[in-house]
Amino acid sequence: MGEVDEGAALVSRAINLDPNMAAARRWGGGWIHLYLGEIDTAIKQFEFALRLSPLNLRNFVVQTGLAYANFFVGRDDEASTLAATAIGQQPNYFSAQLIMMEISRIRARTPFAGRKISEDWRRLTGSRGCRNDCYSALS
Repeated sequence: MGEVDEGAALVSRAINLDPNMAAARRWGGGWIHLYLGEIDTAIKQFEFALRLSPLNLRNFVVQTGLAYANFFVGRDDEASTLAATAIGQQPNYFSAQLIMMEISRIRARTPFAGRKISEDWRRLTGSRGCRNDCYSALS
């Protein structure tokens, strides 16, 4: 748990020093908070990054993060739109493809819909899992 928390603290410090640093909000502010299960904070950071740098060629990363965040709070339509936009900008970005596939599986109501991404998320976040249990509805 320590390294992620330390990283989050460093990113928070960077944002405090330069609130207009889109990269800090994109990578640290958004993805770290998503990883920690702080979904609302992650969404705010991702949205702020998009407002700061709307023409950034790496916005597909932000849109993918927003897709995951919206998916975790049950906004599948919004998540699908964001994932499709990300894939449109970068067709080979696997993270965007993964969330789009998961949304499609859930919409199709396949027997194991949601289980794969839930298992992957638990593996990625380690034994402590997502702090706010953001994937509990997927199991």
